[in-house]
Amino acid sequence: MSGTKKRMNDILSQDIQVSDVVNQRLKDTYEILERRQEITGKRHSYKKSLRAAAAVAAVVCLAVPSAVYASVKAGVFDGMFGNTTKKSWDIIHKEVDNGKGGTTAVDIPSKEFVPVDESKADGQIGQWVMDEPIVKQIGEHTLTIESFVYDSSGAVMCYTLGRKGGVTALKADESTNVAKGAVFTDEVDFRFSVQFGTPQDEEFIFAGDNTYVDLEKSTDELFYCTSYMLWSDNLKEGDVPQLVITKYPDTLKEIYKLSPDTTGMTKEEAKDESLWKEYNEAMAKVETETIDLSDKGQIPVKTIDMGEKGRLVYSPISIRVDMSKGMGLSEEEALDPCYMKHMEIKYKDGSSYVVSDSEELIENSGYVLGLAGQAGAWYKTVFNRLVDTDEIAEIIVNDVSFPVE
Repeated sequence: MSGTKKRMNDILSQDIQVSDVVNQRLKDTYEILERRQEITGKRHSYKKSLRAAAAVAAVVCLAVPSAVYASVKAGVFDGMFGNTTKKSWDIIHKEVDNGKGGTTAVDIPSKEFVPVDESKADGQIGQWVMDEPIVKQIGEHTLTIESFVYDSSGAVMCYTLGRKGGVTALKADESTNVAKGAVFTDEVDFRFSVQFGTPQDEEFIFAGDNTYVDLEKSTDELFYCTSYMLWSDNLKEGDVPQLVITKYPDTLKEIYKLSPDTTGMTKEEAKDESLWKEYNEAMAKVETETIDLSDKGQIPVKTIDMGEKGRLVYSPISIRVDMSKGMGLSEEEALDPCYMKHMEIKYKDGSSYVVSDSEELIENSGYVLGLAGQAGAWYKTVFNRLVDTDEIAEIIVNDVSFPVE
């Protein structure tokens, strides 16, 4: 098993919070390709097809004058971290279908968005925000990346997606905003994602995300989106995330239908290449385009390393904690995000930002992800507000205090 395949297998097998884009579409395609690989033993076929499933289409790039962009850039930080484009909510109690003919009670944690000082935010991270938007015409849809900023743990990206007659590529409503975010539909023939490298590379890193859609500002024909992202491994200095657009020869609904159901077949029967002929022919027609998202570099991070007593890395937009150190957890427990019970940032002025609290049902983050990587069991969070790292007095994770000197 290659390093890339094993890393993706480990990530997708964990009980972690990931977006439907990664958890459903990538996993569905991976399972199809994995089954084929077991049958045929052709590892190159897996790599080629997974690259197609994770990536996306060569289309026209439209230029936007810098002066025009500068005039609208003033609201970029509110779009990323403010509360005028997003609604806070209290704990939500609801019943969900349990798949067994009944329902299960579910409590959705509260989330609070707060105001952002645009001028202060610009001083903190402005130099690392992309200068000009990226505009792509993908069939009938227009994708515009308005702003993007990232560090070694994660990123925040604001974009619009428009289509005359109504957006059909994304499903977004109040329920997706309080759950795992907007999801791609099967009704279109493209996908877009953010990653570093390609799936056949040992250093391949993809972004799990939660996409919030401003339902007040959005219309049927234009969605205003904020994606909170976390990397499947930690980026190294110099790694530049890329927007990847994949164009399929038909809608995803039709592509999925081409994959044969080998249930009940013998191994020899399932090896029949004629079963896979239509699927292979369709995937061979997939087109991809890759665009560097930013040449501004990563937001610098700060590290608190107390040896075996604890280790974490943070920036104004994210934090990652090595749960294998200082938390009193077993190796298996350290990999389980459920063992993150409380995270709080305390400031020098006595105020605090409770990022999450499982007992009080608070989740003031944009997205969370737990996974193994780079010599640790990392729990990552991208914040839903901008953190002034110069004013932090200490960071509390569960019962461990990380003093900021």
